[in-house]
Amino acid sequence: MRLFAFFGHSGTGKTTLLEKLSEQFKDEGYRVGYLKLTRHKGSFDKEGKDTFRISQKGVRKIALLHDEGSVLWEYNPRDQIDFIKKHFIGFDFLFIEGNPSIYVPKMQCIKDKMETVENDPLVLYTCSFNNEGDLHIDRDFNRIYEIVKSKAMPLLPHLDCGECGYKTCLEFARSYLKDEVKLKDCKILSKNAVSVWVDGKRIEMKSFVQDFLGSTIIGALSSLRGFEEGGHIRIRVDMETLKNLKKEGI
Repeated sequence: MRLFAFFGHSGTGKTTLLEKLSEQFKDEGYRVGYLKLTRHKGSFDKEGKDTFRISQKGVRKIALLHDEGSVLWEYNPRDQIDFIKKHFIGFDFLFIEGNPSIYVPKMQCIKDKMETVENDPLVLYTCSFNNEGDLHIDRDFNRIYEIVKSKAMPLLPHLDCGECGYKTCLEFARSYLKDEVKLKDCKILSKNAVSVWVDGKRIEMKSFVQDFLGSTIIGALSSLRGFEEGGHIRIRVDMETLKNLKKEGI
């Protein structure tokens, strides 16, 4: 999955641009997700609503299900990386409306040239419906489409491990957008000898953690009858059952 963000004040054309991009990418056969970052709470959280009253009794998750779709409201805050990993697995592209804190390429939508442009190394261009931005949303749409398609990035590990030669993932992202490095230069993205998923969310690990965990698992399994080293190993751990086994001393 590759990500690209679009942000700007209300009325600058963000949603209109995202509508056009989503349709174009869908027509090309891509599976597209959309995430809107907002400070406004949903209708579930309005005082007087049945769902609001229920939430005040300690319920942490509320869902509305109907024939054409569903809406889910969780009352526990999630960081952006965790949320994306949980809800957008399997998508080809994720478009974010808003200015995310994660390291993804961005385009700022503006109304006029006097508007403040964010001093953000991940902002590639400004765009507008007039001639004030780098790109015109209508006239330059094909170029915007190609920029998004070529520059959209996978979700970086955000570990700042330094294995790529850069101190932070932000520095790596900035260099990638300048065509100074390739995605394969990120050791975490390119080396997945050991992958761990918890409740559908992948846990990113530095190379030495992968090596330690993999070696420990192989060492533990090597003494078991029927184990042959080579190929793929799949291990499933039910943490609740494991806790019960420990309590019972099994």
